[in-house]
Amino acid sequence: MRLSAEAMNAALADFHGLEYQTQWAAAYEAFLTARWIKAHEHNSLPTFSSVGRAVPAIFGILPEHPLGRLAPFKYDWRTLRDTGRKTVWNNNSRAGTRMSQTLFVDGDLRRGLREDAATLLGAMLPAQARPSRQSLAVLILRDHQFDVGADWPDAEALLLVSLGLDDSALTAITSDSPIGAPLLTQTEWSFETIDEALRPEEAVVVQAPATSVPSPDTSQMNLASAESDTLSVIVDSRVERMLRLALTSYSSVLLVGPPGTGKGMLLRWALAEVEADPERYGFDRGRVPNAMWRTPDESWTSFELIGGLAPDEGGALKWSPGALLDAISENRWLILDEANRGDMDKIMGPLLTWLSKQEVEIGRSHAHGGHPIHIGWSSDRNSIRTSPTETANVARYLAGRDWRLLGTYNPQDAQRVFRFGQALSRRFVTIPVPAVKPGQFSQLLERTYPHFSADAVAAVVSLYTAHLAEEATVLGPALFLGIARYVLAGFATADYSEGSGPVSPSAVDVDLEDPAGDRSELLGDLLAEAYILGAGRYLAGYDDRLFEALGEIIVNDEGALSRGQWIWVKAQRDVLS
Repeated sequence: MRLSAEAMNAALADFHGLEYQTQWAAAYEAFLTARWIKAHEHNSLPTFSSVGRAVPAIFGILPEHPLGRLAPFKYDWRTLRDTGRKTVWNNNSRAGTRMSQTLFVDGDLRRGLREDAATLLGAMLPAQARPSRQSLAVLILRDHQFDVGADWPDAEALLLVSLGLDDSALTAITSDSPIGAPLLTQTEWSFETIDEALRPEEAVVVQAPATSVPSPDTSQMNLASAESDTLSVIVDSRVERMLRLALTSYSSVLLVGPPGTGKGMLLRWALAEVEADPERYGFDRGRVPNAMWRTPDESWTSFELIGGLAPDEGGALKWSPGALLDAISENRWLILDEANRGDMDKIMGPLLTWLSKQEVEIGRSHAHGGHPIHIGWSSDRNSIRTSPTETANVARYLAGRDWRLLGTYNPQDAQRVFRFGQALSRRFVTIPVPAVKPGQFSQLLERTYPHFSADAVAAVVSLYTAHLAEEATVLGPALFLGIARYVLAGFATADYSEGSGPVSPSAVDVDLEDPAGDRSELLGDLLAEAYILGAGRYLAGYDDRLFEALGEIIVNDEGALSRGQWIWVKAQRDVLS
């Protein structure tokens, strides 16, 4: 019988608590891979093919799941396709200074592990943060058929055989702390028995028409493939659900998250969804949001959003409505993209009472006299504008029950100019849109650009991962999809210049396995260039300490760029600063 559900959950929870630095995690994975090959493939040295077999055998816990490859020492779930090449093989078969390479003879995976590799690995790991040997047994023996009555000593003995280790080597890289679960029970482990918090996080790829609304956020540029007129972004399934349900339930909704997480794209997708099937969202059949998009900036005042007095053709001051009143009178939804680029506390100050569902006076029709201008809410589905009458000398802009005020907000934008105060924030329902995990981003990248090689995917994902290390540097996937697009265009141009004829960037297969290494060098150049184009404005806003710390992660920890490329990036950042 297979391992118990309790044992699998306890082991995954043990791994989840480690959160090693990428260098430590990569070293542990490389060690296990080489040990598995030596034990299972007739004492042979690692090869490209054997690594490709070993990594899925060790880490491919859920082979039927799109994210079925566990990264246990930096807890995440990745795609299984080319997983050996993208990780262990690429990291350890080429020149470099990665920590994992110190485990191999002459720093080369193909030469095999050093005799003291287990001791070296153990010395890298934090003394108080090592996986239990029982957790490692669960990982390696997860599909083993145990005899009835088997217990943990039996599993640990099998683990030693499966990896060709002696007890001293196992002691060097694990702890002897039990995971607190029985090896076998009547309930064997399966995907369904894995605790939800430990499973691959379910994500949704949403697509929005690329031409529906031009986005003022340049991080959203260049995301559409040459073969498609749609833009894609991946978000947590619960974020997608919160947005759908918020649209049906609330009149004022704000999407909050780092740059590049696709907040504007999510809104465009949501608008297209409502237009395609309004009844699903609780609106009348035929309801079209026909959204009015505006991007505030530091020059905005209440005049641009609400309205105010302006001279008419004769020079008299007369009320001129702003974007909000125009949207209500035309029964159109209003979108404030990148809302905190304007001082919304001042701009929307006169609207705080209105946002609390009350009617409020916002001005008068003329500088001297005239009638009051009110903004309020209608009990009808549609928004309306009423003119003054003999009995009610008031002009009213009344937002209907189906009218929506939506916005996006970047709390970590390095170039933000304003924040929302508490009073204003309370008037909006806020939906967090975090950056997805590296495994989810890798899935989106491979789906968006299926011709991207494993090397190129790994490099772009490594850049993305490096930015997740500190809260102040987090950037969403949209920017890094743009980097991938640039790299593909660069290789297409190179192929054309070499006489192969015009090539569509989306159809280029970036194969870097050339003996001369020219294409690998070109990949590094293109990555650095695309990185500056997409992230340069954020890098320029980081202080020197943060920038240098990010560089260490990109070069030494993730290996996404070479030291020489990072020096070039730094020089360009200095220009932008």
